Amino acid sequence: MKSTLLTRMPIVLVGIPLIIYLLNEGGMIFSSFVALITFLCLIEFYGLKRKSGARPNGMIGVFMALTICFMYIQFPNANAVNILTSLLIFIVLGLFIEMFSRHDDPLSNIMMTFGGVVYVAGLLGTMIALRNWDALNGTRFTMAMIFSVWICDTAAYIFGILWGKKKLIERISPKKTIVGFLGGIVGAFVSLYVMNNLGFIQFELNGLHLLTLTFIVGVCGQLGDFVESMFKRDAGVKDSGKLLLGHGGVLDRFDSLIFTSPLVFIFVSFL
Repeated sequence: MKSTLLTRMPIVLVGIPLIIYLLNEGGMIFSSFVALITFLCLIEFYGLKRKSGARPNGMIGVFMALTICFMYIQFPNANAVNILTSLLIFIVLGLFIEMFSRHDDPLSNIMMTFGGVVYVAGLLGTMIALRNWDALNGTRFTMAMIFSVWICDTAAYIFGILWGKKKLIERISPKKTIVGFLGGIVGAFVSLYVMNNLGFIQFELNGLHLLTLTFIVGVCGQLGDFVESMFKRDAGVKDSGKLLLGHGGVLDRFDSLIFTSPLVFIFVSFL
């Protein structure tokens, strides 16, 4: 336990202040950070799929992912025709490459290539568009979302350790408990309620808004963690990578945001 703590501390001490700084700055520096995270998550996702027997085309996938990130960077002024044209070219190119590659199970390879782009870049990349929305509207939804996800994960861990006995979905994530899951929802609600009352979000949320965001962060965010655990179980590994030392891979740290970010972006788009 002590060894794990010592391994994790440097990432926590450096990572949290860095992310807060980038969130506060926004603009290209934050967008570039999200694009980098998207790239690393996609590489780890393809690594998991290769261990499961698939052979996704990493080069095509990365180019498609970066194209999607560029689209989000341009939000709300993205040229949809140019973006769609670029993606279609990559799709056709990917199909041609797979046709001449002589790999087994080409359909699975193609699906994993494009599926990874949708799962990682299409969903996680919305953080860029969400931060741009904040910049246009003078709000802090991106920062509030990430803080509430952190608190949700921490509360789920503490509740699970102290009182968790019955497993939630044991075949996918043996350590996750029902009490821990409920604790995460409580943590998400309390964090959002406090930030709203302190005026931190800089947008007055009513009760329905708070419940909606709590559902997105507390329920969907934790389910995003289960989805990534499902991929890891299929690959027969504990972590998606080792880049973040005791924290595992980059995908392990951002799996909750893959679900929460697009849903929060959809939510704010209707405000």
